[in-house]
Amino acid sequence: MLEEVSAGWQRLAACRGQDAVFFFAPSYFEKRREKLAREAVAKRICASCPVVEPCLRFALGTREAHGVWGGLNETERRALIRSGQRAS
Repeated sequence: MLEEVSAGWQRLAACRGQDAVFFFAPSYFEKRREKLAREAVAKRICASCPVVEPCLRFALGTREAHGVWGGLNETERRALIRSGQRAS
C-alpha cells in the first residue's frame, strides 16, 4: 500500500482538480437527498478514474472514515471491510 502512495497514483486520479465538496460531507447538516446527489457526482467521477482500485485499497488500508474514495462512501467501505472482502 505505501508503495502505491509513493508511486503517486493520486496524480492520475480523475478527482484531482475537482471540487472536494462532491467527495466530502459539508460541515453543516446534509439532507439525505442532498447527500445522495453529492455522492452520485463523486461516484460518476470515480467511475471514469484510471486509479480507482489503488484509491479504494488506500482508503480501506487506512480505514479512511470520511468521503468517497475508490467509488465507495464511508458506509459502503465499512460494509466491505466487515464482509471480509478486499479491493481488487
